[in-house]
Amino acid sequence: MADGEPEGGGALAAHTLEQAAALIANAARGCACEWDGGAGAAAQARALARRAALLKTQNATTFAAAAEALAGRMPSDRAATRDHLLGAALVRAAEAPLTIAQTAADVAALGVHVADHAPGFAAADAIAAAATATGVARAAAHLVAINLATRAGDPRLLAARQAVARAEAALPDGV
Repeated sequence: MADGEPEGGGALAAHTLEQAAALIANAARGCACEWDGGAGAAAQARALARRAALLKTQNATTFAAAAEALAGRMPSDRAATRDHLLGAALVRAAEAPLTIAQTAADVAALGVHVADHAPGFAAADAIAAAATATGVARAAAHLVAINLATRAGDPRLLAARQAVARAEAALPDGV
């Protein structure tokens, strides 16, 4: 993407997920003195934040390739080859959002777990981050569906929807 040009929903989802995981790491780190699992939860949250940052880069690469393919800028004059290349580019473009959705479900579950052990504002931050991660899972699942132009039974779409369900199930009632 050119400087100043929007990167798209996948980049937004990955960036938002990175921030949510970082907030959970801060909450976990803040209760590490009182909770034996705090340091481990903080390390896990930092690892998930790093994964989200990598997914932003992966998404940008595959999104750009898919946009080029959709614009017809592919290295073939044969229609069958172009169709194959376009299909492959769209499938690759769905991989990053699928992984973002799955990672978001992990972040949501970790956020709720940290909130169970964190005091006051740290618990509120962890729940807010878990709810945000759930929204990221929903957005990423939508991108999977769009990128694949899928049929209802596509296993990648089903996996994305399962990630959303897992993220939603992690949240406490009323969130």
